[in-house]
Amino acid sequence: MSYQKSFRLPLLLLLAVFHIGCSEDSPEPKKETSLPLPPEEEIQVSAKPTEPEPLVYIEELDQFQEYFKEQHETSFSHVTKKNWMSYTAGKDGILTKVLLFGKPNYTISEHYGSYMSGFVRSGNPDTGPKYGEWSISREEIINQLAIQGLTETDRGWITLQMRGEIPQEAGRMYFLVCDDIGDKKAWFGAFSFAEGNNYKKGRFWLHPEHDLVFRTYVGKTADQLEKEQRGEPLFGSDTASLVPANDLPESPKPMVELSKNFEPSELSTDSSTLDPVDPEQSNESLYQPATLSPKVEIEIQPSENKQKVENLVPPVPVEAPKDPAPVVPQTIEESETETPKRSLFERYFKEKSE
Repeated sequence: MSYQKSFRLPLLLLLAVFHIGCSEDSPEPKKETSLPLPPEEEIQVSAKPTEPEPLVYIEELDQFQEYFKEQHETSFSHVTKKNWMSYTAGKDGILTKVLLFGKPNYTISEHYGSYMSGFVRSGNPDTGPKYGEWSISREEIINQLAIQGLTETDRGWITLQMRGEIPQEAGRMYFLVCDDIGDKKAWFGAFSFAEGNNYKKGRFWLHPEHDLVFRTYVGKTADQLEKEQRGEPLFGSDTASLVPANDLPESPKPMVELSKNFEPSELSTDSSTLDPVDPEQSNESLYQPATLSPKVEIEIQPSENKQKVENLVPPVPVEAPKDPAPVVPQTIEESETETPKRSLFERYFKEKSE
């Protein structure tokens, strides 16, 4: 009996130790590993503007240019002389937004970035005073087009929301300038434009006669509304000098001159080739006059005399036929003297009786 007890005691101790060790062991949590994105798939998000949106109480459409041709698209760059568009403000106030008509880049490639940002200058795109800031990304353009029921390949209105108070003085030229493009790329966007200088108060950087399809909106703050009600000017226009339209930097020469391909041929206005028009015959009809004058009905007031009526109806010349008609010999009955006319009753009943 003592032998069995001595054998059971170590066995119970081993079972207790094994049970305690199993209860303390807990399964380790699974560690989820995440792989970094390859360099070509990393997308740089545009930095949000630090300035707030302008607080205005009235917003109005100011400048616009809405003519363009199919497949006429261009882009913005951040390089000097390839990064701006100009317009001339027509209303005093604060610039709230600028709308461009176009679509996003097809994909982010070696030439096109994921966003662009910039500011507004007055007078000159390189040295003029700088106002506010704005930014737009490719993703934001896609979302704006989706709200309009459009896809990435469709054109639509793209809104550039302005940040900060950007003054707009009527008669002054302003420039929408791009100074940064994401992913260290050179171009952004595919915006529609027109040729032929449709908007003469501004232009696009590519060519003097190229105009983007755009709209500008101007609002007024509470202080500006109070000044307007008191009849005070919103800006010190007495000392300000407006910039003429020709004070612009020269645009780079394009590789192929495309503007002349779409110019309509000018009509010849040589006066020597035109027949002189006699003023006396300018009111005459293009048709030959009739041989008999038509009956002209003219309402005559009782106070008017007959001589005035005769002057209103010019005599129509009767042209003699060139080839006289052959003389037809008359019959005996036609050569006889004319008999007095009989009444309808006599002619009817006498012929019946005869």
